[in-house]
Amino acid sequence: MPRRNWTREETLVAFNLYCRTPFGKLHARNPEIIEVATAIGRTPGAVAMKCVNLASLDSALQARGISGLSKASGQDAAVWHEFELDPESIAFEAEQAFSNAMRQELRSTDVVEWEDVRGLDRAAVTKVRVNQHFFRSIVLAGYQSRCAVCALPFPALLVAAHIVPWSVDKSLRMNPRNGICLCSLHERSFDKGLLFINRDYTIALHDEVSSKSSIESVNANFSRFLGSTLTLPDRWHPDPDLLERHIQLVTNASTA
Repeated sequence: MPRRNWTREETLVAFNLYCRTPFGKLHARNPEIIEVATAIGRTPGAVAMKCVNLASLDSALQARGISGLSKASGQDAAVWHEFELDPESIAFEAEQAFSNAMRQELRSTDVVEWEDVRGLDRAAVTKVRVNQHFFRSIVLAGYQSRCAVCALPFPALLVAAHIVPWSVDKSLRMNPRNGICLCSLHERSFDKGLLFINRDYTIALHDEVSSKSSIESVNANFSRFLGSTLTLPDRWHPDPDLLERHIQLVTNASTA
């Protein structure tokens, strides 16, 4: 049987899977990979291999000594770099490709959080809802669905937090390096400047929090993490420059 080259649409489906699937589950026994392989007429091994090949383009995995299969095609590299340059467009295209392949509705969030929907047409609202869902999937998958501070493992209590808020810089809202998986408590604390993450990924606390460390609940939820290192994701580590920018933003807000 002649070798069939991967189409761009199929590559986007594989990219979608790669983004949403913890690295340790990118194998031919994964039920979703089997389902996708059946849908696009390929073997589970071929789909898993395509996903792992994408790992060779991921700098976070390279830093851990995981280079994938190092057989990424030119098309793989093109999709990867397009995502880095324009994550909003490529994320939406990847979700469309996946829904088309699986013959299902586009996955999306119920509520639009990233935009004021007034004045937006239906297509624009749909794109935001789909991208919000995809961003959360990427971030939670990278952190194994655990809070990067306290390791809380309940997805219902986890947030795909933006380092630089989407309201400050829309160009960063789909950038996975601008995301951290945090539980609701630590996400709110990070947003309000009670908990900081330094560019070296160590955790720092606002003086107000440190001054109350003798309180049992403060110690349990905050003080015991002071100076510890944030749990890093499998892929797309938080951008140190964005972490520094976050500190500047919350500091300026508190002194305004």
